[in-house]
Amino acid sequence: MSAPFIFIGTHKIKPGKREEYLKYFEWVCHEVFEPQEPRLHSFWAYVAPDSDVVTVVQVHPDADSMVTHMKIGREHFATAYAEYLEPESTLQIYGGLSEDLIRSIAGAARTDGADSSVIIREPFTGFDRLPRT
Repeated sequence: MSAPFIFIGTHKIKPGKREEYLKYFEWVCHEVFEPQEPRLHSFWAYVAPDSDVVTVVQVHPDADSMVTHMKIGREHFATAYAEYLEPESTLQIYGGLSEDLIRSIAGAARTDGADSSVIIREPFTGFDRLPRT
């Protein structure tokens, strides 16, 4: 079975940084991830009006695609946390992954020492109609 790898990250934006962060994220989304990650099926950020919480939803064909995303995004994740995001995060991971990928995701999100949670669920059955690459 080859289930998609789904990542949902919810992050709090630093006070006064909302508009700057949204512009930065839009740039990273369209100028970095979209052209460099052709296997990434879906990558969206969601924010409510006047909210300081952003949720990023990613749908990858497999865990290897997420490994690529982590490599490409490493410096951008560091910038996002240094400039725009509080260290608290909630990460939901749906799919099979290695211990190295777990550490990579948790390290990029700076979850250590913060009020954060990481939820991991492995697939056991299902289907999708996503295109295969």
